[in-house]
Amino acid sequence: MIRLGALVPATNTTVEPEMYKMAPQGVTIHFERLFISRQISSPLEVLEQLAQDTPRAARAFVGIEPKLKVIAFACNSGSFYKGIEFDNELVQIIEAAAGVPSISTSGGEIQALKELGLNKLCMISPYTDCQHEWGREFLVANGFEVVASKGLGVPIMEHNELLPEFARELAIATCRGVNCDGVYSCCTAFRTVEILEEVERELGKPMVSANQATMWLMLKKAGVKGPISGFGTLLRNL
Repeated sequence: MIRLGALVPATNTTVEPEMYKMAPQGVTIHFERLFISRQISSPLEVLEQLAQDTPRAARAFVGIEPKLKVIAFACNSGSFYKGIEFDNELVQIIEAAAGVPSISTSGGEIQALKELGLNKLCMISPYTDCQHEWGREFLVANGFEVVASKGLGVPIMEHNELLPEFARELAIATCRGVNCDGVYSCCTAFRTVEILEEVERELGKPMVSANQATMWLMLKKAGVKGPISGFGTLLRNL
């Protein structure tokens, strides 16, 4: 049995069901929630709360034996909003607190995009302008070219309420007719795993999304090999 862990924002109800849909037989995933106060709505304040609670949440995994193989910080904007160095620091904080190899969703996406050779990207998200721009800047800082980019402008506490069709329609509308290598969808609360295959067929290009890339990198680091079908090119080539 291979055990994986994920730190999830308290308001996020998308990560768990999406990860369990993708998990192969013999893999279990264990979750700890990161505190968010419902009394605040500013994206920056929310993300600062997540960062402050990360050491405590990571330590909650210490009691699991045998140890988890990998822990993921499963909040996209929570690691990219301060850039590459902060993303790396957050992973180091989790590893120090839990004593387990760790990743971030943002780091997983970067590695996934490189794995598939996707350089010219169409980027989509449910985010408001500031969060979306943080994500675009993170891609550019990592050497990617964002040739088209659209966010839905949905407030941070409402991302879970969007049906997968919103992601599908946004991906197709943003990328159709654009000279790009693939589609990049950020936000772990944005439901995408159900529509990855459909979008790839429609556009004829790979699509990398937050929870898909997180699962891919966790499995890869845990030594799990073999294709997982139904969730896009990335997991078919695990």
